Amino acid sequence: MSELAADTLLLPPVKDKKIGSWSYASGRISSLEVNLFRKNGLDRLYAADNEQDLRLLMQEHHYPQEEFNTALKLERIETFGLLEQVAPQDGYRVALMLFADVHNIKFMLKENLKRDNRRSLDEMSHLLLQPSLVDPARLNELVCGIRDKSDGPGWVIPLIEAGEKAYSESYESAAIDRALDKMAHRLAEKMADQLNNEWFIRYFALQRDLINLETLLRVRSRSVSETVYKDSLLPSGLISVKLWESLYDAEDEKISMAFAGTPYEIFAAYPEEYNEGGLAANFVRDRDRVLIDHIEKGRHVLSGPELVLSYVLAREYEIKNLRIVDAAIRNHLSLEQRNALRRDLW
Repeated sequence: MSELAADTLLLPPVKDKKIGSWSYASGRISSLEVNLFRKNGLDRLYAADNEQDLRLLMQEHHYPQEEFNTALKLERIETFGLLEQVAPQDGYRVALMLFADVHNIKFMLKENLKRDNRRSLDEMSHLLLQPSLVDPARLNELVCGIRDKSDGPGWVIPLIEAGEKAYSESYESAAIDRALDKMAHRLAEKMADQLNNEWFIRYFALQRDLINLETLLRVRSRSVSETVYKDSLLPSGLISVKLWESLYDAEDEKISMAFAGTPYEIFAAYPEEYNEGGLAANFVRDRDRVLIDHIEKGRHVLSGPELVLSYVLAREYEIKNLRIVDAAIRNHLSLEQRNALRRDLW
């Protein structure tokens, strides 16, 4: 995708709010922060012996009393619903939620390739993300051609068309991911720039860099072509795309040196050690820690979007912790093995 095409992407619509303040929103969120799994709560969570212990802890922290996956889904819907209700600027919610729609579009496009063997919406609903900006049923009709694209949201249609085009040019389903991931991050970057909040802008910049770093480590371990590597890179974050491109066949030491003076110095050993057993999972954990450290800084802004969004994003990582523990219980992992995967919050 060219820079010009990226600049002309249609943004998802936001609600034009005339009332409310960040002071009010921050007050509402501060009263809910007590429900988060803090250090003691995470200690208890990771020591849970069985599913019953897990469910009791979830109830203590005010998760819906439903089946595990349903409870997590409903909690996400409730959290983003609260953000929509209290935030005086809706663009923050939209920028965070658009990734759910892009995930759903990618999944539906790839499912649509199966033709007669494709699953119904009900059969694949558990694999779709919610809440989303566009109702999955409507989105599925657009992807399948049941609903005319002229009847779809203006910002969604270019995404569907870009995914279809990417596949038609390569007949490779991964090309759909590469095309739409870049478009999603372009949209989020553009929305963050318009909101003009440095903390929010940096959050997405960190995300892009960390995904690009993971892409670099993966392609080096799998001997992926330079063309595919460059096509997989997201827009520049704190590190430019040009620098990422130059690291494709660089020595380990040069890659580590590229992180000097950035938040990514903690990853200096990964270029040499990434292929060792278990380090891919460790990288994802350390990647999340960089983002969590940035999110935590938002809690210290007394009144503004940072405090409100830090709660929403903390709840997202809390849900990731719950999924980790649920899988650990089912796979009989030891406490040591579990803690190696733990995402510490504040």
